[in-house]
Amino acid sequence: MFQYPATVGRIVDGDTLWLDVDLGFRTHVQVDVRLAHINTPETINYTAKGLIDPAAVYVAKSIPPGAPVVVDILKQEKYGRWLAVIYFQPGVSDRLKILENPRVLNDELVREGLAKRYEGGKK
Repeated sequence: MFQYPATVGRIVDGDTLWLDVDLGFRTHVQVDVRLAHINTPETINYTAKGLIDPAAVYVAKSIPPGAPVVVDILKQEKYGRWLAVIYFQPGVSDRLKILENPRVLNDELVREGLAKRYEGGKK
């Protein structure tokens, strides 16, 4: 497992994001991550404003594009994305301060009923 500071680039859906990961020494890499240990159902709500994915909306409110996060990269999954646990603290950009009292996005999605625990295999 490797831990890095990162910035949210794009929210693809409730459990997939693009991150700009800071590897140190002024080296950054764009990484496609899937949130580890969870699965967000492909649930779309039809509203007057259009199609809405409740999990993606929650992620966007918690860590909008540009938000600083800390990411634990676990391993690469079968579709090439990296499995990750994302730590954040609204309004905090320093990596060490985020880790003092982190919120864990993966766990919050489960607690809010927007995701289920998932460790591979059939969904």
